[in-house]
Amino acid sequence: MTVREAPRGRAWPASFPILPEAALVGLVILVLGVTGPFGTYGLGNWSDRLAYWLRTLAIGYLLYRPALWLAERAARRRGIALLPAWAIATVAVTLPMAWWLWYFGPAIDLNRPLPRAGQLLETYLQVLVIAALAIGTLALLRARPADAPAPLPAADDPPPRRIGDTLAARLPRHLGQDIRALRMEDHYVRVYTPRGEALLLMRMSDAVRDVAGIDGMQVHRSWWVARAALDRSEGAGRQLRLHLDNGLDVPVARRRLAELRARGWV
Repeated sequence: MTVREAPRGRAWPASFPILPEAALVGLVILVLGVTGPFGTYGLGNWSDRLAYWLRTLAIGYLLYRPALWLAERAARRRGIALLPAWAIATVAVTLPMAWWLWYFGPAIDLNRPLPRAGQLLETYLQVLVIAALAIGTLALLRARPADAPAPLPAADDPPPRRIGDTLAARLPRHLGQDIRALRMEDHYVRVYTPRGEALLLMRMSDAVRDVAGIDGMQVHRSWWVARAALDRSEGAGRQLRLHLDNGLDVPVARRRLAELRARGWV
């Protein structure tokens, strides 16, 4: 079986796991329907509460998930950490969600007068708590990807590159060992291979040490890139960026420019 690399620009589904997220949303709906927080316990029986939280979280998912995806794309382009980008998106999207709840929850009342500042703030904070819990759980799920059986390599697959024991032990087997890039995200390192990506709890310095056997270099405080992954470079000086063959856009630190030129990368 040949494992093919995803076409450029199509890495989105790998970072958008529909089934795990749907399961997470369903679990949250069930818990909120049973417990009835924020005064929803008085809505009626269990089925009434479940119906309310079902429509509320469905709308919330349609609002928050595209915003998180856009924030992730922006974070990758600018070379910043994922969690702060998600936090900014969550804080921003919670405002329209709070407005929606003012008129559609718990009871639907389109004739309701505009909320006062204190009322809107109270609704906003309640929504923010639930959103932070749900998105925080999502972040934990993505930080610990489940292992999977390794696919059988095709005869024309290149031999795996040599990586250190620490990274090899933590990287899911189905991703192989052809490391294309490393990216620091807070206390985690996101590892990219042609077969996907994984977020590992480890220091960037340890990960860079483990890929010393691969022809590559750390081009930014938050990025290490394999030379084989380089597609092209654009810009000059502080605006120089490396475009990789998997669609990633990597910033380059100014102090790395001379070494990049000396090694013929740009």
